[in-house]
Amino acid sequence: MNTQPFDNDTILIHPSPQGAFIHAPSELANRAAYFGDGLFETMLFINGKIRFRQAHRARLKEGLQQLKISDEKLTSIVALERFLGEQFGGAPLRVRWNVYRGGLGKYTPQNHEARELILIQKATPSQTIKRTAYISTEITVPKSPWSHCKTLNALTYVMANIERHEQGMDEVILKDSSDYISESGIANLFWMKESTFYTPSLSCSCIAGVARGALLKHLMQQGISVMEGKFTKDDLLSADQVFTTNVSGIAYLQKIENKEFDTHSIEIVESLFN
Repeated sequence: MNTQPFDNDTILIHPSPQGAFIHAPSELANRAAYFGDGLFETMLFINGKIRFRQAHRARLKEGLQQLKISDEKLTSIVALERFLGEQFGGAPLRVRWNVYRGGLGKYTPQNHEARELILIQKATPSQTIKRTAYISTEITVPKSPWSHCKTLNALTYVMANIERHEQGMDEVILKDSSDYISESGIANLFWMKESTFYTPSLSCSCIAGVARGALLKHLMQQGISVMEGKFTKDDLLSADQVFTTNVSGIAYLQKIENKEFDTHSIEIVESLFN
């Protein structure tokens, strides 16, 4: 590989399958790869529409403000929805919208303009009952002013799901740094006890899930009792039913450690996703 002297630019190389060093595409040099400096939205495109479209856009906007990334030139979510419909018709899709800070620099950014990468996959049915779950004692969700945001730095959830896989479990439940229940390894957490629904508050470092917000609003509109707060392991294990929520829908937890829970369908909850 021939290289030339350079001033201020970065040369990217990587080993080829044969072991020789070769040039890597310049697009790989970005602040998303360097620092996880950005956010992402995971969305479902169903029947020609992005589910919870406005809530996704609102959460992304708030997160960009939190990270001081400009949304001035950001793609319109309406335009993205239109593109998906034109290209894929009504096919169900899973769409990941990465938005990260432009430029390079080191920890101090060169600018605050947004750059985007959109990943599109065929949507597949999600698991509706998870038979085994546990509460991690090793991995906790760190607290920060942006802990409720879906940042590209998702190492906490990567490591939690590695641990879950090693333990042969279907789901892992995480606590915050103060030992309160926070969320699951891939979704927000709810439980029901005596007709009241409970979910950890955002002060417990859980992600401000789009489905979480939609469900809270839906339950309140129906006049159903809902409590957000700081809850302990004992609070969770005293529940009648436990389930997780994300944009794919809900999944009931059948067993957490040695406690078994009812997994029958909760119609008022599932109606939100139909």
